[in-house]
Amino acid sequence: MESPFPKQIDLNNKIVWVTGANRGIGEAIAAAFGLSGARVVISARNESKLEKVSTKIQSNGGFALSISCDVTSERDIAKLLTNVKMKWGPIEILVNNAGVWYFNPFQKTTLDEWQAQLDTNLTGAFLCTRAVIDDMINSRDGHIINIVTVAGETPYSNCAAYCASKYGLMGLTDVLRQEMRNSGIRVTAVLPGATDTPGWGEADVDRARMMQPESVAKAVIDACTCPADTTPEKIILRPRTGDL
Repeated sequence: MESPFPKQIDLNNKIVWVTGANRGIGEAIAAAFGLSGARVVISARNESKLEKVSTKIQSNGGFALSISCDVTSERDIAKLLTNVKMKWGPIEILVNNAGVWYFNPFQKTTLDEWQAQLDTNLTGAFLCTRAVIDDMINSRDGHIINIVTVAGETPYSNCAAYCASKYGLMGLTDVLRQEMRNSGIRVTAVLPGATDTPGWGEADVDRARMMQPESVAKAVIDACTCPADTTPEKIILRPRTGDL
């Protein structure tokens, strides 16, 4: 019996770039794309960890290309894209996942901490998106996924700089979607709540209540494979028992 549902997008051989893919949510997203048959470009600043992720994807039968890249550096981004185009072609799906955060009350937040979070979490997403968007417009196809987190619409104490960067990313995502509607490009914000990743460091949190990175990765894959006539605009994920 023929399925009554519209055909889903096939990710096989799609060229996907996942930033901040050396651990946590980024690593899980990259692995999920690899299992879906996509050609996965993974980037981060830590080259040795990237190689381990790349090896893992390839050992599961996937295609992976690991390239060290600082998303705040236009030069690094340009070098990465030149490399990818020579090997595979232009980026078709971009997942802006690279991010940093520091837990500090507002009065103890230093200018360096403020700048680092805005540079990576917001400006980095802007620079990576700007670098791939023309190719997507020319092909009238593409998908931008921004990992915003729930801090993009919910204030949290001791996270002033992080929330400011993520509120900004949410605004950028909404404007970009508005501008790209007639260009064949889908733009999706994914807002995970507390997820069990190394980014929490030694924070006193109940990891047993957190989501797993693979759950967030599944939502990203679902967004990218949903029928082409649909744009999943915003996906909010929280632990089943709610915020910590």
